Amino acid sequence: MSDLRVPDILTRRPWRVRPERLVLVGLPLAVRAAALHAFAQLDMPFAQLTIEPDIITLLLPTAHWQALRSTFAHAREEAPFCVISFDMDLPADLVGFLAAISAALAAAQVPILAVCGYTKDHVIVREQHLAAALAALEELAVAQ
Repeated sequence: MSDLRVPDILTRRPWRVRPERLVLVGLPLAVRAAALHAFAQLDMPFAQLTIEPDIITLLLPTAHWQALRSTFAHAREEAPFCVISFDMDLPADLVGFLAAISAALAAAQVPILAVCGYTKDHVIVREQHLAAALAALEELAVAQ
């Protein structure tokens, strides 16, 4: 069962679309040091770096990636993506918020990537799915 705070949060419509268009980049582990160094040098309004056992993933503004692309010859990339940010500090013990969001977007056939920060959640959608994602979120808010 979801947290009773979830409907109240959703009716506030706390989301906004960030202006940046992003690229999702996969890098081999062999370039870890170079990726960390390059990532640290950039001043970005929104970005994510994830290191997994078999891959490094960067999510960053397209313009910033264009500045780095030549450094990483074996990069895999997908773009363009948009960020829908939930601009309110969500309680750490909140249960079901992202489940409600992802279920609504799944019902609308919108694939997502979820990014969670310390106090805020974000969903990343392909630019072509942005309008459908926003419509699904609005429908979800009205249904509360």
